[in-house]
Amino acid sequence: MYINLNNSIESNSIIINKKTADITKPKFAINSKKQKISVTANEGNFLTNDEIRLEKNVVFKSNNFKIYSESVVFNKKNFIAYSNNKSKFVSKNASIESIGFDITENGNIINFKGKTKLKLKWNIH
Repeated sequence: MYINLNNSIESNSIIINKKTADITKPKFAINSKKQKISVTANEGNFLTNDEIRLEKNVVFKSNNFKIYSESVVFNKKNFIAYSNNKSKFVSKNASIESIGFDITENGNIINFKGKTKLKLKWNIH
């Protein structure tokens, strides 16, 4: 007998499933006085009753900006989020690349962490 990690069925084998996500294609929203931020990802895993680790193609999107990251912890009770992974913020006039971010106060404050690169777009008429 042998252990098969490829999830195929063969006689006299034991099938071991790889860890799967608690949630597939999770969607949330952060509603502030100024804007609504939709939050999407490919996968999510519960850390606590209130915290979910969002992974794989995580996107925070509002009418004013988008933030992209591969792993973000989102607190659905307090509507805060943080990442310690490479992240990219994109708006009409700027882009910011950083090693993580914090979103607090219902999306009204975004702090970028670690080495950060800011690019401004100027419209000269």
